[in-house]
Formats: sequence, structure tokens, C-alpha cells
Amino acid sequence: MIFALVFEWILGNFFSMMVMGLFAVFWLSFGLLEVPNLALGTPFATPGDPMGTASREYNAAIGLYLIVWGFAFLTFFAFTTRLNMVLATIFSLTAIATWTLAGAYFKLSWGDYEMANKLSKVSQSKRG
Repeated sequence: MIFALVFEWILGNFFSMMVMGLFAVFWLSFGLLEVPNLALGTPFATPGDPMGTASREYNAAIGLYLIVWGFAFLTFFAFTTRLNMVLATIFSLTAIATWTLAGAYFKLSWGDYEMANKLSKVSQSKRG
């Protein structure tokens, strides 16, 4: 997607460039949150959870992160409604899936693992 971003910029297709950049930054940043070698949860580590990724604060922070990204996708949905219904559908479904995944992380932070699993499955079916 980053190569596509550069090529769209060279061609002068700035909206397509922004779309590619939005998705590239989202997937790269969300993927980095899941890399265990970065140890992003260590500030929340406890003796029972040495990585800190099961802590309430860590999962709530990821939920807030996903809510912000959902609003970014909703903004792009508003931009694309007059241009292209296919892109508008993609952005609306991505926003809904992101918010559903945020709900899964919030449920995980509250200890409701069964509902977190269900919300995670629902968000994955909306994304792909």
C-alpha cells in the first residue's frame, strides 16, 4: 500500500493517495500493537501477567485507539459518498468493524471474555 501511495502521488491522484496512506498507516500501526517483541504492555505488567497485555488499561487504550481510527474511516466515508459508492461502502464497513473491534477490546478489559470473543468474530467478518 505504501508503494501504491507513492505511485498515486506521482500520478497526481491525491484522493487515492490519501486512501492508500490511511489504510497503510492503520494496518502498520495496528500490526505493531500486536508484535510481542516490542513489549508495549510492559508498563502494565503484573506478576500474574508479565507481558501486561491482559491488563485492563492496555486493552482499554487499544479500544480508544480503534475508536479514533473508526472516526477517521467515518470521515473518509463522508468524503466518498458523492464520489464512489464502492469506496463509501468500504469505509462505512471498515468504520463499523473498527468500532466493533474496539468494543471487543473494551469487553476484554472488563474481563468479559465470551463477549469479547463474539465481538472479535463479528468484526473479522465485517472486515473480510
